[in-house]
Amino acid sequence: MLENKFRETHKEIIDITLDQMNAFAGNMLQVRNTSDHTILVMSSTAFHALTPAQVQKLENHTQLLHAPIHTIETYGGGSARCMMAEVFLPMTRH
Repeated sequence: MLENKFRETHKEIIDITLDQMNAFAGNMLQVRNTSDHTILVMSSTAFHALTPAQVQKLENHTQLLHAPIHTIETYGGGSARCMMAEVFLPMTRH
């Protein structure tokens, strides 16, 4: 059902392996900047676990941004998505 909904809404599924999941490739968060561009934020560990084909597919949809956060991943129990807060408030103009 979920895959059908993704197809209906023109979303692309990019499969990841168990090894990639363990390298935090499933711990990414897409954000939108003030210029209304999307950016997919991830750790460098996650980025380097992706194949070139996966990177290309992602870059077809959004800009990629990764940072080395090895200490957080090793001792904090999470990765990039866990470090970011999602805020779902309407935008206000000042």
